[in-house]
Amino acid sequence: MANEPDIAFGLHPKLGTVAAVSDGLPQAEAALHAAGFEQHEELDIFVLPEGAGRRPMVQLIRDLQAVGYTVAADPHLQEPPQVSGIRALTSRIIQAQRPTDVADVFDDLLDDRGGAIPELHQLLEATAEWCERRLGDEGTDLARICRRLGHKITELSVDLGFTGADFLDLDSPLPPRPTTTALAQQNSRARAATTASPAHSSTSRPAPANSPAPYHSPQAPSASPAHSR
Repeated sequence: MANEPDIAFGLHPKLGTVAAVSDGLPQAEAALHAAGFEQHEELDIFVLPEGAGRRPMVQLIRDLQAVGYTVAADPHLQEPPQVSGIRALTSRIIQAQRPTDVADVFDDLLDDRGGAIPELHQLLEATAEWCERRLGDEGTDLARICRRLGHKITELSVDLGFTGADFLDLDSPLPPRPTTTALAQQNSRARAATTASPAHSSTSRPAPANSPAPYHSPQAPSASPAHSR
């Protein structure tokens, strides 16, 4: 059909987020694979695994449209994700499995539609306006301080954006956390590495409690300095 889109995204009642690609578009299929979609074994569709972040999929829709594909998508899929508070974002960092998961947290932190950093900037600007409106001349200095802090927040936003991009460049799974056994083996190797070898030890081992004292032959008296040659 002439009006059929090149790629269509939708919500399947059992499979979740799915996508269908018109025939003869291998590059579009490759883009879906790169975004985490997996081809269904029986159905001629692509499925986004459960638990995968929605933000990369939303960005994929925009990228496909930007290069000229016609894309149809369920409106719910294009809604901006709910931005969480700092505590929730920190929990997502702790549970992150890939560097891209961390990059997503930084994106949410800087999101203009509810990110903590833009909201903090708005708070400072609102405070500056309140000082000017309610305190008059006496609030001028406080308003100036609040706007100076807002400028620092803007600079911080730029740095955070670059940092998030650095995580995005490292698109690979994180190494698994060491198990208790692995930690015990590491500690054992560390102790072995830092323990002096018996052949190089600077102190002798203490004699067993029941062993006889070693015999020392009497030494001849040393010559008096007056008789030494």
